[in-house]
Amino acid sequence: MHKVNFSWAVTSVALYLLSLNIMAQETFVKVEQDELIKKLLTLKKEIDNETYASQFFTIQLYYGKYEVAKRIIKVFKKNYPEWDVDLSFETPNYKVQVGRFKQYYNALEKLNEIKKGYPGAFLLTLKN
Repeated sequence: MHKVNFSWAVTSVALYLLSLNIMAQETFVKVEQDELIKKLLTLKKEIDNETYASQFFTIQLYYGKYEVAKRIIKVFKKNYPEWDVDLSFETPNYKVQVGRFKQYYNALEKLNEIKKGYPGAFLLTLKN
């Protein structure tokens, strides 16, 4: 047992002494970037910000006849009085859309809640 400890100690000391001679190499890399790339990145950021500011999500409940759309709105407002409901016309049908969400995952959560009563509901992306 004494020999094992001695050889372990000798190996540890040798490794320590060898590690003193190892030095990290230092490098310097200069990256030159074309001015056009900087302008393109700035433009991309501006476009993304504008898109984000004007993009909303809504849930579409129905697309079809006016009479059915009015009934769906009436029932929905009774069950979800705090929600905004929008009726719009797109030739030749009417659309019933509810909610206006900025965050995708918030809209998805609300969609899952609504799907219990409206299984055909789906998420739409709107632009202002």
